[in-house]
Amino acid sequence: MQKIFLLLILTLICSIGTYSQEYLDFNKSEDRTKRVLLVPFDSRIYYNDATAIMAKQSGETHDEIMMYFREQFNLQLYNAMIDSCVVVSLLTDNTRQAQEDISDLYSIISYELRLAMQNAPEHPDDIEKMNYFQRKRHEKNQQNKLQEIENSRTRIVNGEIVGKRQPVGDKYLHIVFHQPEVLSQIANRRNIDYFLFINQFDIKGNYNDPYLSGNSEAKRTIRVHFSLFNAEAKLMHGSFGTTEISFDLDDKKEVANLYFPEVIRQIVNNIKF
Repeated sequence: MQKIFLLLILTLICSIGTYSQEYLDFNKSEDRTKRVLLVPFDSRIYYNDATAIMAKQSGETHDEIMMYFREQFNLQLYNAMIDSCVVVSLLTDNTRQAQEDISDLYSIISYELRLAMQNAPEHPDDIEKMNYFQRKRHEKNQQNKLQEIENSRTRIVNGEIVGKRQPVGDKYLHIVFHQPEVLSQIANRRNIDYFLFINQFDIKGNYNDPYLSGNSEAKRTIRVHFSLFNAEAKLMHGSFGTTEISFDLDDKKEVANLYFPEVIRQIVNNIKF
């Protein structure tokens, strides 16, 4: 009798173990992790009017400073996303295929200024806390922004070129693909869900006010333009991340360590992982 009882217990344990293993395997098969390919900015699409003071401080050339910012921004962007998705970086991949992919992507794109899309709020709970009237006002502002983007596009009406002038400050450098099928080919080969392009990197001073020259409160603006595309080359989001730095800040490491994270948060916040 005791042997029969022990046999029943062993059978029950094995059944539970088998069921648990099947359950765990089922969860693993439901892997929904997104894969994002990072495409760094083309070194030709870079502007930094603080180069002179940075070069004097570090003794480096324009190209060396540019490459430092390019690599640091890519590294910090990679680290900011790694917990939420699988990140594939073309900049750190030294294989011949990666270099060919960068070359192919750069060769099929051109750039144009477009009104930037509204970046997602860093604290979406703030929207949930809005009352009815605040939420309606927010939705209307979003609709007006989309309509403004549509109206600003240059088009031909009755044989005439029509376009609405917009402040450059609201625009970002948008990527236009001449061969979008190349994007799909790379997506299929690398199993990519999204392409995150860094379109342009700028550090510019505010020279609109002549009285700011030499003022201790003068600022420069870091602005990084980006575009997020899906695997079918459809634009998901296009805008820029921005922050301000002291006008006389000449330490490139301080710029990267203290100010890049703010810009990167504004970019990553628009990806639906």
